Amino acid sequence: MSDAVVETERLRLRVPGPGDRATLHGWFGDPQVMADLAPAMDAAAADAAIARHDGYRSEGLGFWMVERRLDGVPLGFCGLKRGNPETPLAGALEIGWMFGPAHWGQGYAREAAAGVLAWAWPNCRDAQIGAITARVNVASQRLMERIGMHAAPALDFEHPAFAEGHRLRDSVVYVIDRPRA
Repeated sequence: MSDAVVETERLRLRVPGPGDRATLHGWFGDPQVMADLAPAMDAAAADAAIARHDGYRSEGLGFWMVERRLDGVPLGFCGLKRGNPETPLAGALEIGWMFGPAHWGQGYAREAAAGVLAWAWPNCRDAQIGAITARVNVASQRLMERIGMHAAPALDFEHPAFAEGHRLRDSVVYVIDRPRA
């Protein structure tokens, strides 16, 4: 009965549909959600971000809506994409997430990200998965560590999407290797 791509004990991750647009717009436009990710987005920019993720679906990737299995409440957006060409993860498999502030601190992001990694290994050929965040985004770095990723300081970089001196320009990279069989 499920359209889930990934299911965990408490969560269902599924491809977003037209009915999720308002929720995603709310998160992309929320300065609190976006504080350590990127500038808050207007409707056009949010639609462009959603369309980018739809573009990854031909490879089975893209971020998925994260909802609570118990009641279907949308909690966040989490998944995989190919790294942007202007980053050290260009073309590599990259994991990411974004959650509504009402759902922070409850383990949902960790559970969703761990579920995405568990899905990725049998479904993707990549030997490694990476993640990028601003150095100031300590919460995401701690989550990366909790899901088994480790810092890759040789890949840290100044993100060209942000101007010189912008607080989000200094970026760190974390990676996790495919588990050995």
